[in-house]
Amino acid sequence: MMGAWFTAREKGVEETQDLIQAAQAILDIQQQAIADNDGELFFSIQDDDSDWFVAQLLPENQDVNRSGLNITNAEEHGESIWANAIWQEEGGEFQRILFFEWRAGQLRQISTDPNYWGTTLQIEADWGALAYYAVDDPWAATIANYVNDVVVDVCARGCLENRLPFTIEIRDDYTETAEPNRIHMPSPRLLGLNAKGEPSSRFWRQLSKRIEKYLTPATIRFAVPPPRARDGQTLFPYDNLAQQFMALNPEIRIELVHLESLSEENISTLALEFDGAAIPPTEAMLAAGQVHDLTDYINSDPDFDKADFYEQIWQGTLWRERTWFMPEAAEMQVLFYDRVAYSRAEYLEPSSRWTWDEMAQDVSSIVGDQQESSDLAWGFLDVGLDSLLSYAYNWNNQCMEAATIFCQSPLKTENIAAALDWYAQMAGQPGQMPDLSDQLADGLSRTQMLAMGSLFDDERQVMLLLNFQGSQRKAAVWVDSPVNYEFNLLLSPVGVVSFPGSDRFDGITPLWVRGSFISQQSERPLAVWRWLNFLSYQSPTPRFIPARPSVAAEMAYWTVLPRPLDDVMRTTFPFARPVTIEEQGMLTWEQVTAVLSGASSPQEAAQNRTKVQWFALDRE
Repeated sequence: MMGAWFTAREKGVEETQDLIQAAQAILDIQQQAIADNDGELFFSIQDDDSDWFVAQLLPENQDVNRSGLNITNAEEHGESIWANAIWQEEGGEFQRILFFEWRAGQLRQISTDPNYWGTTLQIEADWGALAYYAVDDPWAATIANYVNDVVVDVCARGCLENRLPFTIEIRDDYTETAEPNRIHMPSPRLLGLNAKGEPSSRFWRQLSKRIEKYLTPATIRFAVPPPRARDGQTLFPYDNLAQQFMALNPEIRIELVHLESLSEENISTLALEFDGAAIPPTEAMLAAGQVHDLTDYINSDPDFDKADFYEQIWQGTLWRERTWFMPEAAEMQVLFYDRVAYSRAEYLEPSSRWTWDEMAQDVSSIVGDQQESSDLAWGFLDVGLDSLLSYAYNWNNQCMEAATIFCQSPLKTENIAAALDWYAQMAGQPGQMPDLSDQLADGLSRTQMLAMGSLFDDERQVMLLLNFQGSQRKAAVWVDSPVNYEFNLLLSPVGVVSFPGSDRFDGITPLWVRGSFISQQSERPLAVWRWLNFLSYQSPTPRFIPARPSVAAEMAYWTVLPRPLDDVMRTTFPFARPVTIEEQGMLTWEQVTAVLSGASSPQEAAQNRTKVQWFALDRE
């Protein structure tokens, strides 16, 4: 379908006007796609390059693309086209270089063409060095003198002298760096030239800002979630850690803001109000361009040890091949079972390698066998969506590897449909599993709450679990957090087991990754990065799995757990699968309700997913 919108290569594009029209057609589609918040269409005509993908989400590029670019000149260089485009902004006219390339008879916009920029050059100065490409040589001396004036002015007011000297690298892209004493700066040909073809106010303003922020102390406002309603704890003692961090980094001041509550509304605005927050971002926030990509910092910071992370935890931070938040810990649910109920029914207790069919047999039989002699009301209970996700991950699993981190095929609608069908067959059936959809669908799903790092903020779900595990409504097998092991043990003798699997593959446990993000609109993202790196080395609340093996070893995480819980956690963790940012919106209570009410089939409900609104950045 897309091919109809482009001029095929075989028709021949030789005239300048034809080149302009071909390139302009791409830009017109882009402008319409961004107006429609249609990221899939927008990126379908772009270079498949992750750096370029991130650059298009930058607020300044969103603004340019939304205002509309008009090609004024185009030149063909082999399979590439170099084009000059103009746009109107702030009452003035600006222009920039754009690159396109013919691929399989279709024209696509690409990030750059190395042949355009030429060799790299460097100018030495009192403040350091300016590195740039040959094409920008006409302005090199002017840029170097401007930097000198900014440095003199900033240092006259007080600067961090240990940041001198430094190197400014004028680049052919929008990448950033955490390398000490180095600043990346996009070429003025990318940020915008003025009507005369010289570096515009957009370039000088951003250059001055980056130098000043680099040379001066930083203050960042960082949001932390409210205390857990049940245990009164957050992931970290943030106030104490902030004091420790500031003692080690006196040039950075942390202002913590303790949120009173979390909801979908205030989660979506966190990136607009703070420099960062101690919760994972949602896919909607990423697609809107609200969150600062961390990948460049990860790849350039010599003090950051990427190898010191559990791989399955690290994978939970990825979206579109980029890292969007710092992993700090993870949580996975386990299955508890009533040992007395199993004993009375003369059933063997679950093994670490039981199957979904075996669990179904247990939950359908144990309650019926003890209706006269037990207070059991249900065979199975899950007030969240973990069992549904586990079933979806395990369904039709073809992985032949020893651990899921080596075999994580994308979660598809057919997997979701299979999980919904399984749930529908059990929910509300006598003695099997209560139907909780009507009690949960009108609030935040557990998927959403865990994504926000606030499992126990919704007291209604806590009360549901307590009520259904009370003496009148007890279940034989139920899903709960490892943090509640002692609590469950006080109520009755319990065992712990992992989620079921199949005859071919062990069970897969959903792994909820916790961490912090940087706002795209933060003026001090590098300072926030230093703070997040510091947090990743701290010991989290007990029972949360540290993101770093080094932290787990330091706090003896795997040796201080109660033995029964430790056995299950050790066995389960290698087969845990992170619920990725994209997957967190694929399975909801609304879908469950639609299936149980008969409004939708499992297949229809599985396809009913809220469409992500791209480029929806609101800075007002």
